[in-house]
Amino acid sequence: MMVIQSCLTIVFDGSFYKAILECHDDKDYSVASITLGSSEPKMSLILKLINQDYQQFHFHHEPSGTRIVTKRINPKRAQRLANKAMKSQGISTKAQITLKKQFEEKKKLRKAQHATEKRLTQELRYQKRVAKHRKKHRGH
Repeated sequence: MMVIQSCLTIVFDGSFYKAILECHDDKDYSVASITLGSSEPKMSLILKLINQDYQQFHFHHEPSGTRIVTKRINPKRAQRLANKAMKSQGISTKAQITLKKQFEEKKKLRKAQHATEKRLTQELRYQKRVAKHRKKHRGH
């Protein structure tokens, strides 16, 4: 039996509200982040995000060596744990580390693309300059 646990956390990072979704299954740990906007998100927006716009999340997967062992939790205990989690600060450090890795990978990719574009434009400028020089010295 495969067990998948998900945790959605809404965080205000100073200027925008972000939704951070963490998913644990038997093999992987994955985390995704999406910006919700500058105003406090309403429950209808959050439900729409989970039920309909789930495909917008771009998950960053990381293999996990630990298996999740779950047992039935008393509903009152689950409510107490949920209230305790709401009072605690923000998202887990594992989610932060994974999101930071994803950000660094995107940053490296962007830098590589920018360097390639820059090299191509320089090469094009050089070719134009050489062609102009040859045209000038072609003779009559």
